[in-house]
Amino acid sequence: MIRIEQLHKTYHAGQRDIVALHDINLDIAQGEIFGIIGRSGAGKSTLIRTLNVLERPDSGRVLIDGEDITVLGHDALLGLRQRIGMVFQHFNLLNAKTVAQNIDWPLKITGRYSRQERAARVDELLQLVGLEGHRDQYPSQLSGGQKQRVGIARALANTPRLLLCDEATSSLDPETTQSILRLLLEINRKLGLTIVLITHEMEVIRTLCDRVAVLDAGSVAEQGRVVDIFLRPQHAVTRALLAENHAYEAGDSFYERRPDGKLVRLTYAGEIAAQPILSQLTAATSALATIVQGTVARIKDTPYGQLLVEFSGGDVAVSQVLARLRESGIDHEVLA
Repeated sequence: MIRIEQLHKTYHAGQRDIVALHDINLDIAQGEIFGIIGRSGAGKSTLIRTLNVLERPDSGRVLIDGEDITVLGHDALLGLRQRIGMVFQHFNLLNAKTVAQNIDWPLKITGRYSRQERAARVDELLQLVGLEGHRDQYPSQLSGGQKQRVGIARALANTPRLLLCDEATSSLDPETTQSILRLLLEINRKLGLTIVLITHEMEVIRTLCDRVAVLDAGSVAEQGRVVDIFLRPQHAVTRALLAENHAYEAGDSFYERRPDGKLVRLTYAGEIAAQPILSQLTAATSALATIVQGTVARIKDTPYGQLLVEFSGGDVAVSQVLARLRESGIDHEVLA
């Protein structure tokens, strides 16, 4: 659906040139949830704003369904933006209008719908985001999560094929964040909507996204399936962003190692995550397996595990376990 080719953007601040984007190349498929993550200043906001040409790149192309949107004129851009919804960090609601009026506003300004059609669409969207009982309230009467639900409903008003989320949960508490992520996932699955979101929170990427691009200083440090990026990060920036990764550094453990032990990091995903891996590895040997640190959880719909394990019990037993590991196909690294 979206192809970004050799995108560059530089800002000029006095005598300085600030490179916001450098040679960005990405493909985003129809119906997927694609995350863009990076530190502050990495270029995330600039990149997502090129997808509806709120920012024009200096060079390169952004193609949506094969059309280069960076060359569109004023009228064509207005039409494009009606087909692309956007959800903002700070909600950007009209404080003098009710919830229903906020959702109705993008429908009204198109001039394409009758009052009855607009009212029916507003009712449909209120039900979708779970705000049927709040239609006549004003933004000042809503919680942060409710405001963001209004923002999402408003973004969906004109039945877009693409939804852009600009740090949509960063102003919310953790519990509310999870409820908004569940709503976005439901919308993606129910409507087949393509969602592109930017965030600085790895938990958002882990919970919601199919694929992710990691930005660093305006460039793509790495990209791929979320499960691959999380479990096998290649770039130093990605490893730094992954809070989980700090748990698997050999030198950080409180654990007092045995003289004959081997410290091994195991990484696995999919059906194998539900299997008794350590029992299988040590079966019929005299090896002992001690979990030093570990996580067993999900990356979106994929169960996974990352364990730091010390295998001990003598050189022969440990060698047998390591041989089984090599045969098993489980990703592993002997740390010490």
